[in-house]
Amino acid sequence: MKRAVIYARYSTDLQNDQSVEDQIRLCKAHAERLGLNVVGEFSDRAKSGASMFGRPGLAKLMQKADSDAFDVLVAEHPDRISRDIADLAHIHKTLRFRRIEMNCVNGGAMDTVQIGMYGVVGQMQREEGAKKVKRGMVGVVRSGRNAGGKAYGYRPVPGRKGELEIVEEEAAIVRRIFSLYASGIAPRAIAAALNDENVPAPRGKRWNASTLNGNGQRGNGLLVNSMYAGKLIWNRVHMVKDPSTGRRISRINPETEHEEIEAPHLRIIDDAVFEAVQQRKASRGGSHSRSTPKYKRLLSGLLRCGACGGGMAINGSDRSGPRIICSTHKESGSCTNGARYYVEKIEQQVIDTLRAQFADTRIIDIYVKEYEAERRREAAEKRRNRATLERQIEETKTAITRIVERLAKGLIEDDDAAAILPGLRADRDRFQRELEEVEPVSNVIEIQPRAVRAFKENIERLAETISKRGETPPVELAQAFREMIAGVIVEPRKAGEPYRIEIKGYLSGLVSPELSSVLMVAEARSGLYHRLDNPELIDLGTWQIALVRAINNFIKKPKQLSANNDALGLSKRTAD
Repeated sequence: MKRAVIYARYSTDLQNDQSVEDQIRLCKAHAERLGLNVVGEFSDRAKSGASMFGRPGLAKLMQKADSDAFDVLVAEHPDRISRDIADLAHIHKTLRFRRIEMNCVNGGAMDTVQIGMYGVVGQMQREEGAKKVKRGMVGVVRSGRNAGGKAYGYRPVPGRKGELEIVEEEAAIVRRIFSLYASGIAPRAIAAALNDENVPAPRGKRWNASTLNGNGQRGNGLLVNSMYAGKLIWNRVHMVKDPSTGRRISRINPETEHEEIEAPHLRIIDDAVFEAVQQRKASRGGSHSRSTPKYKRLLSGLLRCGACGGGMAINGSDRSGPRIICSTHKESGSCTNGARYYVEKIEQQVIDTLRAQFADTRIIDIYVKEYEAERRREAAEKRRNRATLERQIEETKTAITRIVERLAKGLIEDDDAAAILPGLRADRDRFQRELEEVEPVSNVIEIQPRAVRAFKENIERLAETISKRGETPPVELAQAFREMIAGVIVEPRKAGEPYRIEIKGYLSGLVSPELSSVLMVAEARSGLYHRLDNPELIDLGTWQIALVRAINNFIKKPKQLSANNDALGLSKRTAD
């Protein structure tokens, strides 16, 4: 008897959650008619069929297909599997290669012609549905209502879909912001003042200059939002899905496609003030601000403030080179770390720290030995947890099926079933969520000497490059460096105090297939953590007594271990 698995899916939260159970019930009856033995069920709830990404049920199904766990895939309809031509064809092609048949309740066994036909129909229906939704939203906007999105200063009118009303408390803040900006106050100073007064921000915990400035083309900044002047502008952007990642990306529409509607009932700012603000923004920014050259350095995007965790931004330069400052402090004043740092000094310090660390790699070998042992123990625990949850899920599914079958045969009353089923379904969903949160079992790692040597060589070449002020590191060197370094935390300091940094890194930079003979790599971004307060004090590892002894024997000094085992961290103090 052929083994079969069932796949079910519904698209949005607005649909009935029982749709999945209904599909599974139909598929089970279909499999029984075909003489198939159902060995598994997979489902995705409130997931779009427009992409294969973000659908854990489908991903698990394809993994089972790779391991030859079933012979037939049963679904209610091909569009449950995918509503994208290319994705449906890819899934069908992959299953055929695995000698797995795709059989649907509506359509039977799928061949190439049927897959092409159903793929075209499914995608056309999806795209036509999107057009109808957009057409409906145009009607909403032209009637003076809001088609979606939340704007500061407004709230929905209860019971009247799409209609907004002004929130006077927030409107007063909006008028104040426009008045301050029109009088010459900078957005950063306005944001800092609002944060000092503990005025609630539209989103997040604090006001930022970007909250006010936004993006003029997208119209999403408070100072450029035409709604405050009593005008609705809709369709500034449209969303597209990146086929390589499945992520939705916004694209700016040309002005000819914008829908502009007068909405005097939403006016908060008078035309004169609004126009004055737009003129000031145009005079101080515009196309010039977008063409201003940006600094591209070795640590660009990797520097983090040790006080708040925010990024670090360039803040001018002098004869000693460009300086950086906490971007949160710069933008909103809500971070207490107002210190300035020379970025070239930090770059040199990072390189020197790494050179000292990799001068002798035997201590890394000591850590990895214990790391592998701990990972094996963790893997065994994860397997036990997954097995328990999978068993509990199967037991609740079996209990649900039995209740449904008894209800169908008249052996149980509707009221009794209604009292029992919600609890069972809640247990099933809870077990499923817990199972999804359990990390998959990883293989242990192995660091190869060739990888370590290659990274050391890159560090030496980077050190030589950085010593020559103004010279940009070669792209391939910078790329190799950034694959190893996850971030550099810059601790707060007072004037005259030495710089203190902490480097977070990845072991994956030392175990990549291109640099070593590793066949199986555990955790693409796993790592080890230690702090290096000066070149002679090394603290490695976390939880292993054996590791403590190994390190102590190696460096002949007692050490105190820190409590993090997932990232490589090094810190070092140097004279300012």
